[in-house]
Amino acid sequence: MATNDNSFSTAAGLWQDGRVQQKADIRTEDWARPGEPFRLTAVRADAADWAACLPAEARSRLERHADDQARARAGASEWLKTCWLPRELGMERVAFGLGANGKPLPGGEASGWGFNLSHAGDWVVAGLVRGAGIGVDLETTARRTDIGGLSKRVFSDSEQAQVREGGREAFFTLWSQKEALLKALGCGWADGRIQRRTALVTDGFQVEPATGARVWSRRVKGGEYALAVALLDQSENTSAVNT
Repeated sequence: MATNDNSFSTAAGLWQDGRVQQKADIRTEDWARPGEPFRLTAVRADAADWAACLPAEARSRLERHADDQARARAGASEWLKTCWLPRELGMERVAFGLGANGKPLPGGEASGWGFNLSHAGDWVVAGLVRGAGIGVDLETTARRTDIGGLSKRVFSDSEQAQVREGGREAFFTLWSQKEALLKALGCGWADGRIQRRTALVTDGFQVEPATGARVWSRRVKGGEYALAVALLDQSENTSAVNT
């Protein structure tokens, strides 16, 4: 099935904080495929002067980043969270709270929505779904990585076997899947109960048996990036973490 790498749109970012009013048309890409139950929007980290597009509180968070590339990715992430997300939901703003495991979650009127961000290289991507937990992960496939050592640390036996057979191609597929799954759960890599029990495979779609998560994965941008999205309904989320 063909990807949507070339599906573009422009989104306006407009903020007034008493002193500054800035507008920018920001080019985004739709990375979701027809029939998938989530929205998946990507933006280049260098798509805008993010400080000019963000409210004051979000702009202040950019100052934490000394590195230009890190600041640009942070700016794109803040724009997706504070500008794109409210527009998608038809709201002026979206407040966030923390889930049981510390994962930021939309609150208030947006509490029925799942939202997650990931970035790698030149791109930042946002996933949005109604009525489920979502995790998104984007990985650059060209970076140097000790795939053998990392596989032993974070993959289950069946997943390690796939890396031994499939090399880097299998590693980045499974790594992005696992990262997306753990983000959907909200438990992170520290929870070894989940890490060692999963039985992910390198298919484009699967239902992971240990957690019940639905997981989509593929390459984007000409194979330069591995992308994965994981969805969990609330009952699956709770039972998987507590097992």
